[in-house]
Amino acid sequence: MKPEDLIDKQLEFYNKNLLDLFCNTYSDNIEIFDLKSGKVILSGKKELYEKYDFRFNVQKVQTKIINRIIIGNSVIDQEEVSGIKENEIVKAVAIYEIENDLIKTVKFIFE
Repeated sequence: MKPEDLIDKQLEFYNKNLLDLFCNTYSDNIEIFDLKSGKVILSGKKELYEKYDFRFNVQKVQTKIINRIIIGNSVIDQEEVSGIKENEIVKAVAIYEIENDLIKTVKFIFE
């Protein structure tokens, strides 16, 4: 599977708030980072489920891709996300690194 096809599936599941399908696009050892601070946002699939369960079932998040760059096994998306902050669009860049047809790491830059 091409890296961009995996990310398209992940985004489809994200926008439909389908938690299990969304989480199945990630490695069991997923690590998500805030690139500005260098801090780990979450580590492991259990934390992924916990964080996105709230986002999907309470916040009803949605994202729109503004721009995309693909380099090897990395997909870099410029995104606009609704639902994280009430009545506000959050602008972000997500750098997805793919390994064995799963998302291995994500590095976010938030506005």
